[in-house]
Amino acid sequence: MLMKKIACLLALELAVASAFCFDNGANAFAAHLTDNSAFASQVQDTMALGKLYFVNIKEGEQPAMTALSLFGDRCGTGEFNNKPLATEGIRSVFELNEWIEFYPEANAASGIKVMVFEHKEDQGFYLKNTLNDETPGYVQECGLNKDPDDETFQWGSFYLHPEEVNPGYYDFVFIFNDKVFATMLTRFFKQEEIYEKSDSELESLMSQSQPE
Repeated sequence: MLMKKIACLLALELAVASAFCFDNGANAFAAHLTDNSAFASQVQDTMALGKLYFVNIKEGEQPAMTALSLFGDRCGTGEFNNKPLATEGIRSVFELNEWIEFYPEANAASGIKVMVFEHKEDQGFYLKNTLNDETPGYVQECGLNKDPDDETFQWGSFYLHPEEVNPGYYDFVFIFNDKVFATMLTRFFKQEEIYEKSDSELESLMSQSQPE
C-alpha cells in the first residue's frame, strides 16, 4: 500500500512538472503581448532594444512568428551572432552596410514580411496607417520564407546602405497577411564604428533603452 501511494505521488509530481513545462513553452511569447488599446503608450515608455513587442494577437492565438534570432556579418563573434531563438535579448545593434540574416521560429513557412522604418515614438502608428514604400519613415522591406530543403538556411536578409540612410534607431515591423503582429527596436551605427568592439561591449550597447 505504501509503495502504491509513493508511486501515485511521483506520477502526480511528473504530471504537474510536465504541464508546467508545456505551459512555459507554449506561452513563451505571451508575457510580451501588448493590448492594442495601450500599445502606443506602453511601448513608448518601456521600449527596449532587441525585444519583440507582439500586438494584434487574439486571446488563445499565436502569432505567425513566435521567436527570432538575427545574424550579422560584421560585428561580434560567432557566439554573439548565433544567439538562440528568443523574444528578447535578440541581436539588435548593427553597422550600416552589414548583412542581417533572419532565423525565426514561425508557424507559417512563408508570407511573413519585415518592414524597416525610422524609429517612431508612437508605435501605434503601425496599427493606424497603411504601410508601404510611401509611408513616412519607410526604409525597405524583406520577405521571410523558409527553405523547405534546408532547415538551417536563413529566411531572408538585407542591409541598410550608408549612402541611403543615416545611423540611428530603426523599427523592424513584422507583418503577416497584411496585419502587423510585432515590432522590434534596433540601432544602426556608422560603418566600422562598432566593428572592433567585444561581445560584452556589444551586449552593453544592446542593454540601452530607446533613444534618449
